[in-house]
Amino acid sequence: MTKKKIGIFVPLTLGTLAAFGPLVTDVYLPAMPEMTAFFHTSPSVMALSMTAGMIGLAVGQLFIGPLSDKYGRKPMMMLSMALFVVSTLLCIYAPNVHGFNMMRVLQGFAGAGGVALSKSVSTDMFTGKDLAKFMALLAAINGISPVVGPMVGGAMASFASWQYIFWLLLAIGVVLFFCCGRLRETLSPEHRSKQNMLQVYANLFRVFSNRRFTLSTLAMMSCFFTFFAYVAASPFIFQQVYGLTPMEFSLCFGLNALMVGVGAAVGPHFHHQNTSLKWGSIGLAVSAVLVTVCQILHLPLPVLVLCYVYMLTSFGLMQPGCTAIAMDSQRERAGAASAVFGAFGFVAGAVASPLVSLGNIMWTSALVMLAGAFFCLVMTLPLCAAVKQEGMERAGKS
Repeated sequence: MTKKKIGIFVPLTLGTLAAFGPLVTDVYLPAMPEMTAFFHTSPSVMALSMTAGMIGLAVGQLFIGPLSDKYGRKPMMMLSMALFVVSTLLCIYAPNVHGFNMMRVLQGFAGAGGVALSKSVSTDMFTGKDLAKFMALLAAINGISPVVGPMVGGAMASFASWQYIFWLLLAIGVVLFFCCGRLRETLSPEHRSKQNMLQVYANLFRVFSNRRFTLSTLAMMSCFFTFFAYVAASPFIFQQVYGLTPMEFSLCFGLNALMVGVGAAVGPHFHHQNTSLKWGSIGLAVSAVLVTVCQILHLPLPVLVLCYVYMLTSFGLMQPGCTAIAMDSQRERAGAASAVFGAFGFVAGAVASPLVSLGNIMWTSALVMLAGAFFCLVMTLPLCAAVKQEGMERAGKS
């Protein structure tokens, strides 16, 4: 399948499916202070709703991804979207914060199908540099979600209750269910796994036999550790520390999120993907240091926002290259590889989110972002070496 044949509908649908991580976590961020008061709970307990959603996103990918290798991509996508609609409805009518957090796990589990299968379908369609370019296109579309989502959430939080934000998510789930019904199946029956269920799920461990997959997954996991530390801390830093309104927070958050899409769009235009990975990992480390200085010294908001912009652009630079390397190295187990790659990112987010609210959020969030950024640099350098060595071996054989 070529780019000319897929048109706009396929990348737009896959990009939106890939955006389920941001959709599940970002849209309701401006309403979190209101929800804390609504459920008569503390910010730390309310922040667990983000952790719950990311646990669901991680576990769901590990469950759904391998099944798509055996039963096909399309049936699993439609099942995921149907479950997302039901779980979102349950979130709206949750009786208390603990019930809400439980339903957030189910909502994340359902949304995981979109995150994992968007990468699997892309891998079915493309290889090599074409795959990296298509992943960058999805990341750019994906980047619109965290821009528009919090802005819409902030606008809605200004005049309506938080439940209306989840009604919006439910409507998106319904639309995507019908969009998935129009997609073509990209994994033909003859290419599906003939293994039994035990062997299918054993592929979740076999993918780590490839060094490039392991390093790229750990590098991306570190990026997400930094990214979700920012996501979890930003509503409280922008609104409670700097005194922004929900709508003002949404605009700042949207600007920063837009830079993820910008970085992802720029990445494939480098002559070699190693270049974007090196610039991305170094930029992430440098920007994390700058953010730490800004937050500890409580520097003016415009300075902090500029540092966030640098950090999120660097995060975007990392995405297409890491994803393409990981998926290209495990084409025969694309569903399992996509599940593991995606799940590790949300596991990192699930760990990072509650850590930022321990103690002084300006200090702890900065230290969490710093730790993730430097571990990313440590993983990216040997990954670039492995990619370069593989390229030399291929050139030698040819």
